[in-house]
Order: sequence, then structure tokens, then C-alpha cells
Amino acid sequence: MTKKPKPKRARTERRILDRTTEKLREQRTKLYALEPGGSADRPIELSSPSQVEIDAESLPCPVCGDRVRLEGPHEVEEHKGERLRVARVVCIGCRARWSRYYRLGPVLN
Repeated sequence: MTKKPKPKRARTERRILDRTTEKLREQRTKLYALEPGGSADRPIELSSPSQVEIDAESLPCPVCGDRVRLEGPHEVEEHKGERLRVARVVCIGCRARWSRYYRLGPVLN
């Protein structure tokens, strides 16, 4: 006679789901840092400062895929002797906060 395994309690199922969700979030965060704009080492190239806010809000949240909004105007930061524009965004779905990095290209005039 083989015993049937006990069904897992609802609380146990929730904890397993929470751990899985957190692992997925961590993996997506690591992948985001490797994408263009995800870190100061990989900035997105733009031709004008006015494009920073538009581009930052056009990209979805790396964790849940929902829309993001700017927390304020973009800032200028020094990184390895280079001036980068940094847009701070927050996801409207999961409330995750992200920084997107931009480098301005040469002036076209």
C-alpha cells in the first residue's frame, strides 16, 4: 500500500510562490543591468537632452512589463570622466524604482 502525499497547506504554497517570484525579480534585475541604459557602463546614446524623458518613459518596467513614470527631471552624473544623463523612473504597477542612463552624442549643427 502506498500512502498518498499530504496536500500542502495554503500558507506553504504562498511561501513557495513568493520565493519563486522574488528569484524571478532578482534575475530580471540582473538582466536589466546588462541591457543598454541599465547601468552607467552601458548608456543609451541620444542626440538631445530633450529625448531623455521621452525615452525613459517609453521603456516598460523590467520586472512586470508595466508602464513607468519619471520621478522628476533627469540629472547629470559623472562616471569615469564622462557626463551621463540619469532618468529615475518608478513602475506604476509594482512600484519598482529604476535608473536609466544616457549619453549625449555630438551636436549635429
